[in-house]
Amino acid sequence: MSIQLKFRRLMGRFVTGITVIALRTDDGEVAAMTANAVTAVSLDPMMLLCCIRNNSGLLAPLLARGSFSVNILSANQGDISRHYGGQKQDVSPAVWLPGEADVPVLSGANATFICNVHSHCKAGDHTVIFGTVQHMAAEETPAPALVFAAGQYRDLTLSVA
Repeated sequence: MSIQLKFRRLMGRFVTGITVIALRTDDGEVAAMTANAVTAVSLDPMMLLCCIRNNSGLLAPLLARGSFSVNILSANQGDISRHYGGQKQDVSPAVWLPGEADVPVLSGANATFICNVHSHCKAGDHTVIFGTVQHMAAEETPAPALVFAAGQYRDLTLSVA
């Protein structure tokens, strides 16, 4: 087993949420990708980060556009995660709604954050995008979350404090 495969398998023991990062392209289409490398960075200012492969087709448009959404998936959105994660279906299962500043937001997501690119840096084979949160939205009662662990999707019931 290669050291990279061992690293990937061991990191699979870390349970992550699943998101879809999206933006509106210059021709008005939605460009999106599934990502689990997303985390909060700061409360003041509100900032998150996401990691995008350097060879991703979404990276250049995201940096050029400067605004994007991070949509946290609910348990019933596994088909959307797979579609934007590389297992394309003929038609996207996602329903995209217009968000603030014409950034697309995913209908049915547990939460959505609309961000402006604050900065970015290359780190190995990925680019880390730091996004300043401009708007956020969520349903009052969250649906079960879609999480990923050990190479599989799982559901996780959320409770609101």
